[in-house]
Amino acid sequence: MMYGYAGYVLKVDLTKGKVIKEELKRELIQKFLGGRGFGAKTLFDELAPGVDPLSPQNIIIFAVGPFTGTLVPKGCKYSVISKSPMTNCYGDSEGGGFFGPELKYAGFDMIVIYGASEKPVYLWINDGRAEIRDASNLWGKSTFETTELIQEELGDKSIKVACIGPAGENLVRYACICNDLYRQAGRTGMGAVMGSKKLKAVAVRGTGEIKIAKPDEFLELAKEALKKTLEMPATKMLREQGTLLQIMASNEWGVLPTRNFQDGVFELAERLSAQYAIEHLFVKARACFGCPVACGHVRYVKSGKYKGALNEGPEYELTAMLGSNCGIGSLECVTKAAQLCDELGLDGISTGNVIGFAMECYERGILTDKDTGGLKLNFGNEEALLEVIRKIASREGIGDLLAEGVKRAAEKLGKGAEDIAVHVKGLELPAYDARGSMGTALGFAIADIGGSHCRSWTMGPEISKGIRFEVAGKAEMVRDSIRARTLPDILGFCRFCLLDFDTYAKLLTAITGIEYKASDLIEVTDRVYTLTRAFNVREGITRQQDTLPKRVLTEPLKQGPTKGVYVKREDLDKMISEFYKLYGWDENGIPREETLRKLGLEDVLESLRNIGKISS
Repeated sequence: MMYGYAGYVLKVDLTKGKVIKEELKRELIQKFLGGRGFGAKTLFDELAPGVDPLSPQNIIIFAVGPFTGTLVPKGCKYSVISKSPMTNCYGDSEGGGFFGPELKYAGFDMIVIYGASEKPVYLWINDGRAEIRDASNLWGKSTFETTELIQEELGDKSIKVACIGPAGENLVRYACICNDLYRQAGRTGMGAVMGSKKLKAVAVRGTGEIKIAKPDEFLELAKEALKKTLEMPATKMLREQGTLLQIMASNEWGVLPTRNFQDGVFELAERLSAQYAIEHLFVKARACFGCPVACGHVRYVKSGKYKGALNEGPEYELTAMLGSNCGIGSLECVTKAAQLCDELGLDGISTGNVIGFAMECYERGILTDKDTGGLKLNFGNEEALLEVIRKIASREGIGDLLAEGVKRAAEKLGKGAEDIAVHVKGLELPAYDARGSMGTALGFAIADIGGSHCRSWTMGPEISKGIRFEVAGKAEMVRDSIRARTLPDILGFCRFCLLDFDTYAKLLTAITGIEYKASDLIEVTDRVYTLTRAFNVREGITRQQDTLPKRVLTEPLKQGPTKGVYVKREDLDKMISEFYKLYGWDENGIPREETLRKLGLEDVLESLRNIGKISS
């Protein structure tokens, strides 16, 4: 009996049109536990170095963890893993909602998808069985339409669908995967990888159960975990305000991205705030599977030129990036923009970053009316914001350039555009200005997937402790935050309102019947993070790419508590060296032989040695 797991992997060859069901390997469970861990190891083992992310040779993996679909609070998550078309190195993204639990109930812990279909298809998984079905009638449809049409075709409204929109079909590099209408696996371009394979959707229905080794003990532990979660102040705040509570906090901290990260304070922040949303747009709170937090707020525009706009959100990241970062001070407009991103299948963080960049290029004369097709891409132009989103998804006009992401767009434009492109390793930075805390700066610079807050978030603790601009101790803070944020992606639960590692070790022990301690879980997070670093090293990533945008390293912020602040290169270098040392990597960021052996990654060691990255 394999407690806590469905016990099977589905392998899908889209080129040959074949599906194979295999047993989940126990060695994979022992070393990597689930979710992102399963995906990272599979990607490393099965993908040859140097593969074009948008070629048939790339693979894409869906994986869930032992907590997914159980009574562990917030056990809703699934991971999508592939080589990223944004960064040309390791990529993953996590989705919430109900798709992950449904996949597990359908009998699978992981789907590994190879090759590419000649025509549009979708994958239909139903209680341990799978088939590849024609999706020609779905190609060109929005994510909302696709979900509804698949459910109608299969005759079951309870089917869970993860799909791409036109953006993924058109290989927009930051296209996302949408499930349950308003939940996205957003970052790193996983939707573009699906689009390159002509895979429109994965549809799942499952009625199976998850076997628990110690059900009575697990039930008591789950109840206690629920009680602790409900008692957390953050739970109450997120339920009442959603993640928009961060808008005013970021503005007060001086880190709210404004007009392409030119500033950290936005004069119209109150119009984007949680309080404004509650008073003018709020409909109801909505939760993912098994979640007592319910941070998803459904919002509806009741009047004005955006009347009828409806979105579960927009949450903080999209509101900041499509709002203040583009000089837009209308939550009604941002709600419409977020709805478009969801329907078209675009990562809203990258979309807002790219459009903010384009607006600054336009105001500087790097982009002209001829380039934009007559669109006046000034900061604050609401109509232009919405039109450019549509053009990006269809790769029409200026949208074709911007669909490449800010790094590639800047390289093509030249004329100083690269100096104002705000990204790390090709992935656009999210809605926290890295100049606002040294831990944030380090976390963005060294993140394996590029510029993302999903790997670490130390800004709040740094500010509350009054140490935001200090360099000392930030490597340890970032390492600890990476561990805390990696574990949920491995076990399959949401990273909001986290409990301690001891609690999760006890829950995992009760689920699987295998004894785990907190130290065991920490070791697994270090193993996974070192593995993804090894993947990137194999793909050519060096210390040189662990850096920050020129704007962050040279331009001081202009007002508020961060006025005059920028990240000094020598400070960043010092923190990076300390971080490498903590993880057992050398000065170039390459995992040392003794580190790989200690973590049980001897096969990874051999792989790096074979290509000359580690000397014999």
